[in-house]
Amino acid sequence: MTRPVTVGLDGTPESLAAADWAAREAYLRGAPLRLVNAWPGEPQPELPPEQEAAWHHWAERSLRTARNGLGRAYPGLRIATEQIPGFPICVLLAEAEGAQLLVLGSREVGSVAGFFLGSVGLELAATARTAVVLVRGRTGSGAQSDVVVGLGLRRPCESVLEFAFDAAARRGAVLRAVHAGRIPAVWAYAPWLVDASLRDAREGDGRMLSATLEPWRAKYPEVRVCEEIASGSPSRKLVSAGSGAALLIVGRGPHRGGGLGQRIGPVGQAVTHHGACPVAIVPYE
Repeated sequence: MTRPVTVGLDGTPESLAAADWAAREAYLRGAPLRLVNAWPGEPQPELPPEQEAAWHHWAERSLRTARNGLGRAYPGLRIATEQIPGFPICVLLAEAEGAQLLVLGSREVGSVAGFFLGSVGLELAATARTAVVLVRGRTGSGAQSDVVVGLGLRRPCESVLEFAFDAAARRGAVLRAVHAGRIPAVWAYAPWLVDASLRDAREGDGRMLSATLEPWRAKYPEVRVCEEIASGSPSRKLVSAGSGAALLIVGRGPHRGGGLGQRIGPVGQAVTHHGACPVAIVPYE
């Protein structure tokens, strides 16, 4: 049985935008779409029966409205809905286990009550064993835009590369593979000392990036790949590269200690907070 594309739906504009993005993704993948509402959204005191009934009614109406609208927009798409009691982190982590990917709504930095930028979304992006895609409320379809993937070169991230090439192939999009390295601090004081070595390093990085991409080019010959080597902050480069993209993809390595930001990594944290397009966080070992 084909695993679904699953969306956490809470009725906000951001989660509805996420559901629309997920419906198109499910359509491209030939997969069913699953809309899930977890309640209560936050710890609640014991609800009187009439309030609990009202909560159920509101959630069911949100799910039904989203399903009907997406069914009209994507005829033939199999759409299932379910309201599951429990806290969102627990419910959606369990849902992610059986999904091709998990899609969530994402608000701007500074929002008082963002679904993603709260602890729920960060925890899911940091711990889910499947890819998590974060979608802004204002995001367009990006149907004709590039797919961007940020790559490190210390070790291959096969799951990240597979996700990126597959996403570009399904969209008929150009894949922009971006690697950025920091400029040595001494450059600000004595640039003549590092210009040559920086140029050599960029050339070496370019060869490594080409070698990393070569087997995937062979596997996906229909995908046009644009390689980009940049100097400077990887986070800033990827946020900039993702402006107007159909999808921005970054990897998330094995769990780290510390807070949520440390576990998702500095680059992943930056693009999820500041990226303007949908962002996919893809786990790798």
